Order: sequence, then C-alpha cells, then structure tokens
Amino acid sequence: MQSKSAIAIILSILTVIGAMLLNFREFSMGSPATIANLIVTSVYIAAWIIVLVISAKSANRNPLRLFLVFWVITLLLAILTAYVNVSGAEVDWALPFALLVMGQWYGLNLLVGSFLTASIIIAIISLTMSIAVSLALRRAR
Repeated sequence: MQSKSAIAIILSILTVIGAMLLNFREFSMGSPATIANLIVTSVYIAAWIIVLVISAKSANRNPLRLFLVFWVITLLLAILTAYVNVSGAEVDWALPFALLVMGQWYGLNLLVGSFLTASIIIAIISLTMSIAVSLALRRAR
C-alpha cells in the first residue's frame, strides 16, 4: 500500500509541475489560451482524478490529507481570483501562490469568455475535489 501512496504523491507533483510549466508562458503573459492549453488543463484534471482514485484505494491517509490541503488552497485562490476580478482589489501577496496552482487551469479560458467565469469553474471543481478527498479520508478510517 505504501507504493500506491508513493505513486500518488509522485504523480501529483509531476502533474502540478508539468501542467504549470506547459501553461506558464501564456498564463504569465496574459496571451490568449490555445487548444494546447486546453489539452494540458484536461490532462491535469484527468491525472488528478487518477491520483485520487489511487490514493483512495490505498490504506494510507497521509497523501489524502496532503491532497485535501492542496485542493482547499486551490479553492481559496479561485475564490480570491474571482473576488479580484469583480472588485479590482490588489492582493499582491497571493501572486506566488496563484502562479503555483492557477496556471494549470489556463486552458479553461479558451472555453469561457472571462477570467471570472473561469475562476468560478475552478472553484466548483476544487470544491468537488475537496469533497471527494474528504469522503475518501472518511472511508479510509
């Protein structure tokens, strides 16, 4: 079971870093999203589903706790991004965190017309993933 946990953790790290690097140029420059960005975002979501399934089948709760923290942080940053889009507030302190977890989602901008809509979709997906991880944690007791 420890090998499943290790695989899940390694896959999650590779997923986050890989998607961040592949979407970083367009995300950081504010360029229009491309089909490549959408593919990266789709693979990112699929990889996270695989990671969560592997982790849920493992008897080790530690990776699930780590993933829950990750998804709650992503949820909070998506809500913060939506707030900034609506209010125009400046939250420079959040920029490093947003760079780490929001760039992977840049492909959504190809499908939606605004950053606000993309932020809401990210928040909904993050909430769904957080709930799924919470249920897996409860089941793993």
